[in-house]
Amino acid sequence: MAKFAATDCYVLVSTQNISDWCFGIDIPDSKSQIDVSGFNPTASMEFVPGQRDQSIVLNIEQDFGSTQIHALLNPLYVNNTVFAVEIRPTSGARSATNPWFGGSAQLYEYDGLSAQLNNRAEITATIRPASNAIWAWATV
Repeated sequence: MAKFAATDCYVLVSTQNISDWCFGIDIPDSKSQIDVSGFNPTASMEFVPGQRDQSIVLNIEQDFGSTQIHALLNPLYVNNTVFAVEIRPTSGARSATNPWFGGSAQLYEYDGLSAQLNNRAEITATIRPASNAIWAWATV
């Protein structure tokens, strides 16, 4: 896959494809920096990588329909449910040029509704790996 415009991303949450409601995806992945500096002739600091912090942040158009976004996400959040999440650059099948990211997850932030007069109703959902899980990009 060459450079591309994100127009067809795939978002699966707990077996439900919510791609049509999503308009923003961010997948930050970072490690804490542990200072292990000591005296040295260059007066420089030294760090080693620590614990990993992964998340998927989704910007979603809210829908209160009986089988739509709120009906899906609110119970996952309230009940601390572990579920599957999968993100792909396009809706095409998984492949070397269309890898997927995700795995076992829990919903840690769900704002429910953000609305302004004459604008679409939006929400932000922050998903993190389930306890002791780590996500990685994969092709199969």
